[in-house]
Amino acid sequence: MSDNTNKSESGGQDYIYKRKDGGTTFCYGEVEENSNFSIVCDDENHDGIADDVDTAISNTWFKVCKHLEKNYRKDIEQIQSC
Repeated sequence: MSDNTNKSESGGQDYIYKRKDGGTTFCYGEVEENSNFSIVCDDENHDGIADDVDTAISNTWFKVCKHLEKNYRKDIEQIQSC
């Protein structure tokens, strides 16, 4: 079963998430127990920090992307752990 993520072989990103809208979210860094996430959206007025992701549950990039797509915005272009 595919989880719509691919390990990057080029481009510097750590994971690539294919969104439901056909777009792509590039993910950088490691998902760790205490991670927050810097979010860059297609509409820069919605860029910010997500500090409410439960990384005990959302412990992979796929799960983080699914959570943010469902609970924050559907147009997230880039996520970086911080």
